[in-house]
Amino acid sequence: MCQLAGAGLAESGDTVSALADFLQLLSRWNEVHNLTAITDPEEMIQRHLVESLALGTFLRGNRIADVGSGGGLPGIPLAIAEPEREFTLIESRSKRVGFLRHVKAVLGLDNVVVEHARVEDLLTIPPFDTVLARAVAALPDLLNLTGHLFTSDTVLLALTGESFVGNIAKLEGGYRARRVGEPVAKLFKGSFLIVDKNKD
Repeated sequence: MCQLAGAGLAESGDTVSALADFLQLLSRWNEVHNLTAITDPEEMIQRHLVESLALGTFLRGNRIADVGSGGGLPGIPLAIAEPEREFTLIESRSKRVGFLRHVKAVLGLDNVVVEHARVEDLLTIPPFDTVLARAVAALPDLLNLTGHLFTSDTVLLALTGESFVGNIAKLEGGYRARRVGEPVAKLFKGSFLIVDKNKD
């Protein structure tokens, strides 16, 4: 777990232990349920833990949604590291929902809610403060799917392979996307975009 310290993500011993337990559960279930294509232990730490935890600085508020959570990324590592916040993991595939509920129970994550639903069908009152999405859909499609989760103050943190010219782009629906640059950007394999309502 030295990658966490190397990335400036120092965590307590209990947190590191819980993160290690999560990776063990992910590896074990992955043998049957194909939760992740990444199986090398060192790469799992970098791609699953470092990339997830690096989002912590950018979280807003206490109600966090992880859209298309899959194997619980980035929601589970963040829920372990941020126990004072509530994380709602939204996943439509039954086997992955089963895994998420198992992790919640085994690790005692009382701040995690697992929603078995397609995000566009999820009714939520009140909306979320932060929405997380990792390689879910192209950004315009993602905003169409998740727009009902937003208020004017909600922020979307998207890990994606797409990019755009310059550092800021204005999108349909009154959204603004900003690409996060160095030194944070070097922690991610793809682009890290912050999207919110354009209040200019």
